[in-house]
Amino acid sequence: MFLLGHSCWSYLFSKLTGRQVKVNLPAYMALLAGVLPDFDIYFKPLIQHHTYTHSLIILLPICAVLVIRFKGLGLAFSAGTLSHLVADSIVGTIPPLYPLSNFQFGISLGLPSPADTVLEVGALGLVLFRAYLNGDYKLVTESQGESVNLVIPMVSIVTLTLLFAGDNNVSLAAFAFSRKALTLITLGHAVLIGILGLGVVQGVRAIITDRKQPNPASSPVARLPQP
Repeated sequence: MFLLGHSCWSYLFSKLTGRQVKVNLPAYMALLAGVLPDFDIYFKPLIQHHTYTHSLIILLPICAVLVIRFKGLGLAFSAGTLSHLVADSIVGTIPPLYPLSNFQFGISLGLPSPADTVLEVGALGLVLFRAYLNGDYKLVTESQGESVNLVIPMVSIVTLTLLFAGDNNVSLAAFAFSRKALTLITLGHAVLIGILGLGVVQGVRAIITDRKQPNPASSPVARLPQP
């Protein structure tokens, strides 16, 4: 699955899990969790893509530590991370026992394929709906410092896409619009990045506004002796 689907399904799984255990995982972390298994792209050729970070043998102990350390927040974050493996096993395969075995598990619906397109674009629509219901949409529509954290999943998605394309000698411009399915998925990525970008702008605006406001403790009136 492409990063559009991974980030969106991660958001949905993380938020649903968080709601069940009564914690609110920040939106940027909910989006980032599902992208983390593809961070092996940053370390190529030291780590081969789709191996260690897509193995249950590796991820389950890490998730267990997160749950023990951070309780409900760790559980919600872990749900988003593990959703990556679920999604990849639907459209392709994963090596759940790597490095002990190269056994591949999955139903391989195809990438790209009509099923993958529905899963990716549909997930984006569900995220927008869910964000409206839980108030996360305010990160984009209102000026608040927390919004600047959306730069983390935004930069991750963009850089991983560029690195993957470069490593595989793929022309993004040609590949993105080579099929109808890929065109829809490409537009979905553009919408998601655009929304995250607007959120980052709102966060920067909030930070700049806060810094421009005078500090009451440093004003001349505040330093006058009290009667």
